[in-house]
Amino acid sequence: MELNREHFRAIIFHNFRRGLSRQECFDELNSLYSDKAPSYSTVKNWYNEFNRGRCSIQDESRAGRPKSVVVPEKINAVRELIKQDRHVTYDRHF
Repeated sequence: MELNREHFRAIIFHNFRRGLSRQECFDELNSLYSDKAPSYSTVKNWYNEFNRGRCSIQDESRAGRPKSVVVPEKINAVRELIKQDRHVTYDRHF
């Protein structure tokens, strides 16, 4: 099983609750997962978040560009626009 960021955050949170220092947590992760382990700065940042009272290990939503959706209808619409005018740009229609 491949560990993702949330898995590592859960381990960091567990070590935080165990009372391990940032360095001890980083050393443990590094010894167990070597090159797959998060960096020391990542461990430090999450310890800071947990010290501020954060309990969630999930990413918080952020403002910015919304996720794109790829659906066949949109793909076909774009193909039709390109057939009509090969110099069309997305700024003109989207």
